[in-house]
Parts: sequence; C-alpha cells; structure tokens
Amino acid sequence: MSTATINEKSKTAATAAKPRLILTHGEKGGVGKTTVARLVADFLASRDAAFRAFDAEGAAGQLLRFHPAQTSAVEVDKAAAIAPVLDYLMDGNGKRLALVDLGARSGEDLKDWLYKGGALEEAEAGELGITVIYVVGGAVDSVGHLKECYAALGSEVEYVIVKNFGVAAKFDVYEGSNTRKDLLAAGAKEISIPALDGTVYQSVDKASVAFSAFCDGQGTDAGYTEKRYCRTWLRECFAALDEVAGLLQ
Repeated sequence: MSTATINEKSKTAATAAKPRLILTHGEKGGVGKTTVARLVADFLASRDAAFRAFDAEGAAGQLLRFHPAQTSAVEVDKAAAIAPVLDYLMDGNGKRLALVDLGARSGEDLKDWLYKGGALEEAEAGELGITVIYVVGGAVDSVGHLKECYAALGSEVEYVIVKNFGVAAKFDVYEGSNTRKDLLAAGAKEISIPALDGTVYQSVDKASVAFSAFCDGQGTDAGYTEKRYCRTWLRECFAALDEVAGLLQ
C-alpha cells in the first residue's frame, strides 16, 4: 500500500473521529437557507447520525419549528446563549455533530463568535471540523456576501456552496464570479438543490413537520400525490447531500 493511500485513510479516520460544527449560512434573504438546514437535519436523521440542532433565529426560528425534538434556540452574539453549541461539541467524549441555522449576519459577525468561543482555534489545531453550508441566490448581493464570508473565515473552515433552484432559476452572477473560482480552487464543494412544487411546499409548511415526516404522512392529511412529490424531491436532495457527506460527519 502506498504512503499516499495510508495518509489519505488516516486523514479520513481523523475527520470521522473529531466533532463537527455545521453552519447553514446565506446573507441574502429568501435564498432558502432554512430549507437547506431542514434538509440537512433530515439527511442526518435518515442516516441515524446523532446530532443536535440550534436555531439562531430564536424561539420563532423555522428549524426549531420543523425539528423541535432536536433543536434549541440560541443567540450567537451572547456567550451564555451560544455556550450550549460549543460545550456540546467540545466538552463531551466521542463523535458529536452540531447543526446551527444562522440568522442574517455578516461574515465578520460569524467570525467573531467562532473566534471568541475558541472554535477557530480548535479547527486550526485539528480538533474540530467546521463546515459552512452557504446558500447562494441569483442576485449580485448574494455573491458579495459569500465573498465577505470567505474573506472573514478563509481556510479555517470547509465550504459547501448550495445553488437552490427552489428560489432561483439561474446563478449566472455566482457562476461567473472570481469568488466561486477562489473557493473551488481552495477545495470548496458545490451542490444543487432542485425545486419542490410550490403547492407541496405550502402543504409541508401548513403541517409543520419535517420533510421526511410529511412523506410518511405524519401530521398531515395530504394525498398520495403530494407525498410522492415530496418523497421524490427529498430523494434527489439526499443524493446531492451524499456528494458532500464527508463534510457532514
């Protein structure tokens, strides 16, 4: 066996063993950031991954609404409020996963609490994995915010860029940007999420249950067709997330 193969296996084992902080981010309003957070929560649960979720939008947050059993409300700008996230990851033994759905904030705001809480230092030391799932929109502002986030966090974290076709039909600005080139050159991953039929999405919203629960008919009187539409969409979304599964574990 080559030295390169041994090193790669060692790297994979180390990644699998350390705790990981997963952040869903996206400065531009309406890009579907929380939809992606809900998908990630469903994805982790479907793979029997033990995780805790935190909603930075507070008690009215959508991740808390759709995944109440796994989710707690937090405020990332207050040490006492954000403590449960990093305490859960770093004070325990064994592999731990934390998913945080961020509210609207700048890259510098995000860096501030990661720095003050020691997360960036732990990541640099190889003791913590940090994955930023950044959901881009079709507008120029969305790319500008992504550039700001990358400038603030740099290579201390790993990036998954999500093109959400549920909110935009094309991403020309992002795809032609130097920010995209820089991120991909630095090892960032890129995935696409398909659109869910609008009527079905509204039915899930009305039911206030996880996408997977809706597919199974839990908490809803939706008919066969709506549940099947959701199930097909969820399967396609999970296939996309499978492409970056190594950054979600």
